[in-house]
Amino acid sequence: MKGWGTALIKDVKSRGYVEVNSVLYPPNSAQALSVTTKPKKRTKTLKTGCVDDTRNIKNKEKYNDPFIQFVKQELGIELWPEFYFCTDRQFRIDYAIPEFKIAIEQEGGIYMKGNSGHSSGTGIARDMEKNNLLVSKGWRLIRRQPCEMLTIETLLFVKELLS
Repeated sequence: MKGWGTALIKDVKSRGYVEVNSVLYPPNSAQALSVTTKPKKRTKTLKTGCVDDTRNIKNKEKYNDPFIQFVKQELGIELWPEFYFCTDRQFRIDYAIPEFKIAIEQEGGIYMKGNSGHSSGTGIARDMEKNNLLVSKGWRLIRRQPCEMLTIETLLFVKELLS
């Protein structure tokens, strides 16, 4: 009877036994309790649509792409990537300068055919809704193609909106 040992170990583990250094211990034993950890408490997510929004802080820590570095180097300004600007919807801005309410959107896929992403009817309608919501909340929007992001022209657009 091949594999009976593996089946036995699997069965014992399914009953709560814990393996420590290739030895199985009952669930309530000191050895088992010493290695079992309590699940991490989830921190409450703060959703404000501002710089104190937990999601925005997480995204700022996570992303640091060439465009963010370019703007920081040339203009000395911090960009917030994937910025949630409201609590009404789950809309995000590709890049934001929240203190000046400037949004920068990278318009990818505009020449793609078919129903993929932003170029589909649904995607275009969603982008229109997001852009209108941005404007209604007092944001100014710069829309650029991917090939235009790391250019002086984009910096000039940002600089003009800053003044």
